Amino acid sequence: MYDVILFGGTDEGHKISDFLLKNNISHIVCVATEYGAEILGNKNVRVGRMTADEMRELFSETGAKIVVDATHPYADKVTENIKTACPRKYIRVVREDTDGDGICFENTALAAKYLQNTVGNILITTGSKEIKAFSALANRAFARILPTEESVRLCAEAGFEMKRVICMQGPFSKEFNSALIKELNIKYLVTKRTGKSGGFAEKIDAARENNAVCIIIDRPVKESGVSLEQAKKLILEWL
Repeated sequence: MYDVILFGGTDEGHKISDFLLKNNISHIVCVATEYGAEILGNKNVRVGRMTADEMRELFSETGAKIVVDATHPYADKVTENIKTACPRKYIRVVREDTDGDGICFENTALAAKYLQNTVGNILITTGSKEIKAFSALANRAFARILPTEESVRLCAEAGFEMKRVICMQGPFSKEFNSALIKELNIKYLVTKRTGKSGGFAEKIDAARENNAVCIIIDRPVKESGVSLEQAKKLILEWL
């Protein structure tokens, strides 16, 4: 039995889990991958993607009083499943958005199509999940991805040579991004609007500093929710 079920291997998820541990609040953290569990350390973790029915079963089995959704702002399908399945008190932690100079696109496919008509090296920092959309650009693009076997496999299947795959866990500083842009002679940097904790501003600033164009993929939905600190207060109030 748990007081809280927490979804998210995000930075916000880690901080909420630390907060729950500090306050002796029993909880389980649900993450999609083994890599997500690894970076959480020795916390109580459930690994694996779930359907809405599987989530509903988990909620019933654990009898948790609160469900906290701290998943990535681009994991809209996961959030939809959590909302569908959750019969209890629900908290959606929304990452603060930040503005940035660049060319904005509704989705990855449109961004990739635009880049096909450009010239110059490309740095893709949107992860491996939709890397296939950039297959036609693999001969002049570099993919910065999480250091997992699945991420590397998806890049290989998309036609990226391993010399064009950079496996590192972020977020990264402006200085690091700037050095990478210079080293690889990057003319276009592709990013999602990941907010402050996702290193968005650091990418935007580094690109501007080096005269690279930012290609920004907007968030799939405009969400309502609470901040990290507001979520902590609600948890204490509701328990």
